[in-house]
Amino acid sequence: MNEFHRYLGLLIVVDFLVIALWGLALRVARREEAPVLYRGLEHWTENLLFVQSAFGLVFLLMGRRVVGDDLVFLHYFYGSLFPLIAVVAGRISTLRREQYAYVGMAWGAFFAFGLSTRALMTGMLARCGLNVFTPDCLFG
Repeated sequence: MNEFHRYLGLLIVVDFLVIALWGLALRVARREEAPVLYRGLEHWTENLLFVQSAFGLVFLLMGRRVVGDDLVFLHYFYGSLFPLIAVVAGRISTLRREQYAYVGMAWGAFFAFGLSTRALMTGMLARCGLNVFTPDCLFG
């Protein structure tokens, strides 16, 4: 189950990056409407984030905590609370725009990408030290 939590976190980080870059590409191309697949990826990633947060909460209630230095509590904020706020803020800003409605969600995904990446780093820092983004740490 712990492996699932790690891989799901990695998938969420990649999804947020794809959403942000795709939104940038749509804006550069001056597309007024986002493709259905783009909106589907947004909703899919939001749902995965809720599932990931639920798994993290279950781990916390089971007594399985991230071990490491004194700042490891930031994993809980970076991993669920802050990305959820960024996604909700992106969704609200999307509702307030008539043209280029996807831009708000792209910005929300950009900030959620950064926060989720930080959560991945704080969660794996204790296990891998400073070599967080090596293949052995990510997939080993």
